[in-house]
Amino acid sequence: MEVAVKSPKEWLREIEVEIEPERLKSRIEGLLEEYRGRAEVPGFRRGRVPKYIMERRFGSALESAAVEEIVEQTLTAALEKHSIKPASRVQFLDLEVAPDKTIRFRAAVEVVPEFALQPYLGLNLNRPTPTGFDEEFEKRIAELREKCAHFQPVPRPAQNGDYVVVDYTITEQNKTLVGPKNNVTLQVGNENNHPEVNQALLGVKPGDERHAIITFPTDHEDKTLAGRTITYQFTVRAVREKHLPEITDEFAADLGFENLDALRQAINNEILAEREEQVEDELKRQVIDQLVAAHNFEPPQSWVEEHITRLRQQLNLPDTPEIRDKILPVAIRSAKFDCIVMRIAAQENIEVSDEDIKEQVAEIARSTGRNSEEIAPLVDTASYRFYTLQRKVLRLILDRANIK
Repeated sequence: MEVAVKSPKEWLREIEVEIEPERLKSRIEGLLEEYRGRAEVPGFRRGRVPKYIMERRFGSALESAAVEEIVEQTLTAALEKHSIKPASRVQFLDLEVAPDKTIRFRAAVEVVPEFALQPYLGLNLNRPTPTGFDEEFEKRIAELREKCAHFQPVPRPAQNGDYVVVDYTITEQNKTLVGPKNNVTLQVGNENNHPEVNQALLGVKPGDERHAIITFPTDHEDKTLAGRTITYQFTVRAVREKHLPEITDEFAADLGFENLDALRQAINNEILAEREEQVEDELKRQVIDQLVAAHNFEPPQSWVEEHITRLRQQLNLPDTPEIRDKILPVAIRSAKFDCIVMRIAAQENIEVSDEDIKEQVAEIARSTGRNSEEIAPLVDTASYRFYTLQRKVLRLILDRANIK
């Protein structure tokens, strides 16, 4: 057997193998004998099928099985002999079985490239100072007031800002496109409404019937509407005015708090916890930036591709050359850091245990209100284990960093 290993890239090994014909011939003979004892062929008793009949009926299938077995065994031995640890699934480039039964194949194996691990403990990091706390506090109070708002009928025509309850249909050339829709609430003057709709609803009273005719330009961005004319038919059921609650102990009680001070404290704690997470994320970003900049190597291509796919899915982006070029630097940065994480974990003997996964399952179950049995299959995966490994490595680096 001849094995040659090439390294066209620092993250790639190409293995070329040639296996002597005797090995395949011998394994085919062995399989023939194994199957001969249990093969069922019409006209022959089990175990009494002549060898030439076995070869004629099953020879091709047995040869394929023997080739697959020998190639797998040979590749495993070659990887072990040359200390090659695949970083992704092995890809076969060529596989040939010569007439004399010589097997030749080429395989591409991605590996974590060799590189000198640069210092990662004692990094100098700058702790950011979050701003805008007061504005965020007021924003959340305002959101809670909106949540607790109540709507009161008014004995007057609708004004901008009022809420009207309507039944409506949408028609085009007397053909109904939408509806009838009943008891729909619309805000008069809302910028998300068509101007014609706002105009039709301004000044209405319960029982009024109004219509709004909307003609879309031929160059409208929504091609399905371009050049069309549709009509909204409204029947007004109620006109209401929104009232926001006063910020009092009663307001806090409606939200489940003992008093207003307790509500304020809860909001403070919530914002502080989120700001601390933001600070931690920024410190992690600094760690990643410093380590990626300090290490000069090319990560495995499949790892880069995985990050490109993940980024596209997270951002709901199409798979186009322009999009790929735009997110490629981010994907390369992430893939490089993955390699660095693996090297640091090996250096520090950091592993992800089954107990770590159980703790993650329990934490997610508590925070989401779902049961552990439902969470476990989603968490106990290779990708989530690596994510946990990355968190443990970052925790080590942050705990030993110089943060100012």
